[in-house]
Amino acid sequence: MFFSKAFRVAGAPASIRISLVYLVLASLWIWGSDWLALQLLGEPVAVTRAQSWKGELFVLFTAALLFVLVRREERAQAAIQNELKRTRSQLEHFVDTSASIIYALAPEPGAVGGWRVSYVSGNVLRLTGYAPADWLQRAGFWFEHVHPDDRSRVRQAQRQLHETGALSHRYRFQHRDGQYHWIDDQLQLYRGPDGQPLEVVGSWRDVTEQEQVQQQLRAEQRRWRFAVDGSDLGLWDWNLAEGSVFFSLRWKTMLGYSEDEIGVGLCEWESRVHPDDKAQVLADVERHLRGEVDFYVNEHRMRCKDGRYKWIMDRGRVVERDEQGQALRMIGTHTDLTALKQREEALALNASVFMNSSEGIVICDGDCRILSVNRAFSDITGYRAEEVLGHPPSLLRSGQHTRAFYRDLWRQISRTGRWRGEILKRRRDGEPFLAWLTISLVRDPYGQVRHYYGIFHDITQRKQAEDRISQLTHHDALTGLPNRVLLRERIESGLVQARREQEALALMFIDVDRFKYINDSLGHQAGDALLVEMASRLKQALRPQDTVSRMGGDEFTLLLPQMDAEGTAHLAQEIIARISAPCQIDGMALIVTPSIGIAMFPGDGQEVDALLQAGDTAMYRAKAAGGANFQFYELGMHLSASRTLQLENALRWALERHELELHYQPQIDLKTGQVTGCEALLRWKHPELGLVSPAEFIPIAEASGLILPIGDWVLKTAVAQSRAWQEAGLVPSVMAVNISAVQFRQTRFPELVRAVLDEAGLEAGRLELELTESVVSADPEGAIRIMEQLDRLGVQLSVDDFGTGYSSLSYLKRFPLDKLKIDQSFVRDLGSDPGNALIVSGVIAMARSLGLRTIAEGVETAEQVAALTREGCDEIQGYWHARPMPADQYDHWLRDYLKVP
Repeated sequence: MFFSKAFRVAGAPASIRISLVYLVLASLWIWGSDWLALQLLGEPVAVTRAQSWKGELFVLFTAALLFVLVRREERAQAAIQNELKRTRSQLEHFVDTSASIIYALAPEPGAVGGWRVSYVSGNVLRLTGYAPADWLQRAGFWFEHVHPDDRSRVRQAQRQLHETGALSHRYRFQHRDGQYHWIDDQLQLYRGPDGQPLEVVGSWRDVTEQEQVQQQLRAEQRRWRFAVDGSDLGLWDWNLAEGSVFFSLRWKTMLGYSEDEIGVGLCEWESRVHPDDKAQVLADVERHLRGEVDFYVNEHRMRCKDGRYKWIMDRGRVVERDEQGQALRMIGTHTDLTALKQREEALALNASVFMNSSEGIVICDGDCRILSVNRAFSDITGYRAEEVLGHPPSLLRSGQHTRAFYRDLWRQISRTGRWRGEILKRRRDGEPFLAWLTISLVRDPYGQVRHYYGIFHDITQRKQAEDRISQLTHHDALTGLPNRVLLRERIESGLVQARREQEALALMFIDVDRFKYINDSLGHQAGDALLVEMASRLKQALRPQDTVSRMGGDEFTLLLPQMDAEGTAHLAQEIIARISAPCQIDGMALIVTPSIGIAMFPGDGQEVDALLQAGDTAMYRAKAAGGANFQFYELGMHLSASRTLQLENALRWALERHELELHYQPQIDLKTGQVTGCEALLRWKHPELGLVSPAEFIPIAEASGLILPIGDWVLKTAVAQSRAWQEAGLVPSVMAVNISAVQFRQTRFPELVRAVLDEAGLEAGRLELELTESVVSADPEGAIRIMEQLDRLGVQLSVDDFGTGYSSLSYLKRFPLDKLKIDQSFVRDLGSDPGNALIVSGVIAMARSLGLRTIAEGVETAEQVAALTREGCDEIQGYWHARPMPADQYDHWLRDYLKVP
């Protein structure tokens, strides 16, 4: 029993157990037997013999005991080995039938990554097609079969194994059949007591099918996200149990947020709903959650990141409920309705504009049958809508236009898609009316005509007024000849042709000698009769292409295209003879002679003003020579060019040297006598040239481009001065500033005006910009766009020198104007020239009909004030009240006028 227990000491190796047993038994035998022999035998010889026999017996006994113990240990080891073989066999069976390959790696410095395969499970043949020997014999076998695209990533992962002691990664591995399979590789690094890598044990599993499924899921998810994002729908997924909401990227960007700026709380949605919409939205959500309606649908406003609100169509549905019917999950979408709302508003606005437009509108189908008309159509034509629907618009034809007119009209529509122009139409009662008509066509995507649109307005009265104003504005009231305005237009047209054809052109200035003496002695009636006769004689001497005009008083100007100097001289002699012939006036034979000055293009000037100046100078030379003769212009062009160059060079330094200053002239209300404003007038005082006239240096500034910095300085100075007077306690008034054509045509001009007003702190309504007719008539459509921008700023707009131009009259109705300024040339002779009086009366009447105020400039006499008061002019400006003054003098004048201390 003792030996058995001693033999089975737990945890002790067999050699130690046997040695311990032998030591104990041998010690007991030696000491015990020696003591017993001494006690029994007593004699030394007998004891020695007994010890010999005892030794032999001990050897035999211990040999037998050792045999038993060793045999027993062998049986135990054999049992253990059998159990180990059985267990290993089971493990190998499990591994061979498993889908995972077990392997071990041993350190090897020369191998890839510093490891070689030291063990690989037998199922590697079945799973990869490669025998275990393939893996064990060549160190780089495994890495050679890793997919080339994955090798750099695998190397990086191996470095992670050394750093962390564990690795889990996926890569593609080529099997014997040539196919690449996805492998899930799990590795664990074991280190020795010294910390050095000892062994790596790994589990290798083919996850190709799983990876394919995951890739397919990822692809499906991408397609789903693409579909959601591409549909412009914002997706939300509400988990009611958790109180969280998933918001798609499009849901967030729809409101102007990025991916990470909105969380998953329900408050992210609820807090952005417009306060006025929230109650109804929550009520609609609750109705759906209770199952009262199949879908949740609501249109409401959502606050964007920039603070604006955007209209959203919110749709949703519960997709999961618990056993008690309580909603667990709800999915929905957000649709941006902003563009739709804008289109709806635009359609409503268009419909309102269509029906309430002051212009007649008619819409026809592709067969030119009327589909719709507005109220203005009925008001203008007298036809009710039901009377014209389904009929062609030809029922409005007046019969006054030829077939060729309509053929050209439809040809242009077919070619360009639009026609516009004046056309005579007939109302329901047969009365003709003149219309300004625009016809446009709209085609479908296949090029077929879908609709025709016609927009027209009755311009009969306007045309009559324009014709009357044109006659008054462009013709002399006494003689019926073109005046200086119309002459200038014809000169400009003649110069264009002369340059193009390289032809000569002549201007002839004629002054009637001694006319003042006749007018003063015989009276204005006789003088007028004489002028009418002179006009008749001049017209008889000219060709059809020539123009004779009355410039004012006794001055006439002839435009002679395609006439050289020799022909002009012959004509001048003929005119002298005709004019010098006796003229019967009130039974008296009057004899007058002409003084004639001649300017030739291109020698005496390339532009209108240069030719006019040259001809006027030559005429005064002829008068100085005693009259009854003609003179060609000679030296004026050289002298004028020299003066212009001198002024341009000096003007370039005028701003920097503070030579420019503004003078201010008050503008007075005719009825109340109150100061309504003042006009800022530019003055240039040169230290050597003295005071240079604006009429001389401003055209030079415009031609050289210097008008831009000068104009900016004028605008800023005038606005700042107006603000200073306002802060000084003076009654706020309007500051009028003249704007040149070069300034006005700058695209950023409205922005400049706004910046100047903001800098000075002056209200926009306290600034009035004066534009000449030539500025707005050169490009009416472009002028309208700029004027509308200025009008939106609140700046007042006026037309300066009104009545001296023509081309802008047809656009006057469309200009956002506040005031018309009557040119001083009409005011100067207001009491003595009936023609000027008619012009002034017509301008004031036209302005009143358009809702515009009028102001007359150059008012110097009580007679002019009285005449303007009778005609109903609103304001006046001129020497009658005050000359233009520097700012400090104007300040004193204004305080004295207003009686302000």
